Amino acid sequence: MLFPRHTIQTVVSAATLLAGASIASAQNAIDLSLVGPAGTVSVGETIDVKLRATRVAKKSFVGTSFVGIDCILGWNPKHLTLLGRSTTGSVPLMASYFPTPNVDTTGINELAVPADGDALYYAIANFGSPVQVSAAGVQVTTFRFKVNTTFSSSTIDILPTLTVLQAADTLVYDGTVPGLDVLGALHAAVITQAPACPGDINADGQVSADDLSMLLSNWGNSGSGDIDGSGVVDASDLASLLGYWGSCGGT
Repeated sequence: MLFPRHTIQTVVSAATLLAGASIASAQNAIDLSLVGPAGTVSVGETIDVKLRATRVAKKSFVGTSFVGIDCILGWNPKHLTLLGRSTTGSVPLMASYFPTPNVDTTGINELAVPADGDALYYAIANFGSPVQVSAAGVQVTTFRFKVNTTFSSSTIDILPTLTVLQAADTLVYDGTVPGLDVLGALHAAVITQAPACPGDINADGQVSADDLSMLLSNWGNSGSGDIDGSGVVDASDLASLLGYWGSCGGT
C-alpha cells in the first residue's frame, strides 16, 4: 500500500514504504496551500482553486519531493458546490483523484464527487519519479467549485485530520525516505464575493436598515459604507445606499 491508512492498491509493498518511517521528523517541510481566484466572485460562477505544494527549505535531504499526498478538504456546501478537478497546469502524476465510496474506507467521500462539505483527495507520483518541490512551489491539481449563493466571504480549508468512519489525516509522503510524512503548514483559500449591489454593505442580498446602520456608524471614516470609493463615508454614499433600498438592484 502506498498510503498505510487507506486501502489504495499499488505494486509497491508496504514494507518498502515504511522502512524509513521511524527516522526523525524532516528538517525540510512541504506546505500545502489552496489558492483561489485573485478577485471577487459572483453567484453562479465556476471558480478554480489550486492545490499547491511548497518546500520550506532548511538543511536536510528529505522534504524536497513527494511520492504521494493525502489531502482532506473542507468547505461550506451552502456556499459552494464541488464540481470536480482539472489537471491543467499541474505536475505529471500517476494518479490524481477522489477515491470513490466503495474504496474510501475513511467514509469521507460519500459520492464520487463529494457534496457534503468535506472530501478526501489522493495524489500519487509516477513510479521512480518523485515530484520535486521548489521554494516557489508546484501545482498539484485544481479543484473546481460553483458559487451557489450570496456571501461576503467563504473559506475552503485543508483539514489536518477528520474522522467519519475512521480517522484520516492530511499527509505528504517524502520522495527520499519511504513512508516519512513531511507535511508542513496548511493554508486555506478565502473566496470573496462582491455585493450584488453597491448599497448591500453586509452582502445579505438586500439594502436595508442593517446596511444604513453600518454606513452611519462609520460616517466620516473610510472602509465599510464608502460605496463610491472616495475614501470617506459621506452624504454621497448615503444617497447611493438609499437609491438601492430594498432588494438588490433597487425598487
